[in-house]
Amino acid sequence: MSVDLKLVLADLNTMAGTFHKEADNYRKMHQNVKPAIAGSGDAGCDAAIKAVADLIAGLHDKLSDRLDDRGDKVKYAHDSMARHDIDVHGLFDDLMKDRT
Repeated sequence: MSVDLKLVLADLNTMAGTFHKEADNYRKMHQNVKPAIAGSGDAGCDAAIKAVADLIAGLHDKLSDRLDDRGDKVKYAHDSMARHDIDVHGLFDDLMKDRT
């Protein structure tokens, strides 16, 4: 295995690990984006505030999942390249395709 290929594989492995680590860190901040909601005294206003807070928390969770998904894609590309199944063009395709 050439030095260049080892370097690319090491970078891909680091990148995949970083995506997963940061997804976990972002997920841990969930409570910070959805604190307890104080009552306003108006049931309609309270319901609207809760709905918006739930949407923000949902987006937060979705972004965490997308970061994990990107880490999975990079790991998949790493594994494909390590097996010599693909070249640099194939690596790019693995990183860019949507595997949802």
